[in-house]
Amino acid sequence: MIVSIVRTSTNKQDESIKSQINMIQKYCDLKEIHLDQHFVDEGVSGGSLKNRDQFNDLMDLVKDNKIDTIICVSLSRISRNTLDLLKFVQTLQDTDTNLVVLKENIDLKTPMGKFFVSILGSIYDLERNLISERTKDILNNKKDHNKVYCGNTPYGYDRNGDRLVENPTEIRMIKKVHTLRNQDKSYGEIVKFLKRNKYTTKKGDFFGKNNVKSLLNTTKNHPCLSL
Repeated sequence: MIVSIVRTSTNKQDESIKSQINMIQKYCDLKEIHLDQHFVDEGVSGGSLKNRDQFNDLMDLVKDNKIDTIICVSLSRISRNTLDLLKFVQTLQDTDTNLVVLKENIDLKTPMGKFFVSILGSIYDLERNLISERTKDILNNKKDHNKVYCGNTPYGYDRNGDRLVENPTEIRMIKKVHTLRNQDKSYGEIVKFLKRNKYTTKKGDFFGKNNVKSLLNTTKNHPCLSL
């Protein structure tokens, strides 16, 4: 089957639907292509593929290897979300389904189409890295200002509203654990020391070797170590 995808963001864009279908039909007439069906999602956002009934019906056919080619006017008619778009294209590649996009002049069967896929993947990687960097910056800023930056209260602090205040007992314990480790004490020896002195995790459990390793790693840049 050769089909098309048509989408509008509101129910009042009848002309947009007609315009997209007309443009696709003209392309098919020019290329002498018989179009079997239009899949039209009317009044749905391009930001997500979750509530796209017609789109999801189409993807079921794609996964059943019943679609040869999908034609659309623009990539924005499929999705405005880079990750969704990348997953969509990867599914088409896995099922050997072609995609033709008129405005962007994309055809997955051509070298330029394959280049487009590589660019799409690179754009997604860039977006993901930028988001990761922004998230790190926000977390670091919160840490620097002693604000809550995660669901769990980090060891060495107590939560007071949306702020973190140092817990003197836990701070002393953190310093002692690092001192013992710097003295080449084993994780087992450190665990014994903590049990002997009745130090517990935030959940009230005794420390195990993995807890100690995690504590050393997460607190290695703790301000208390330079006091």
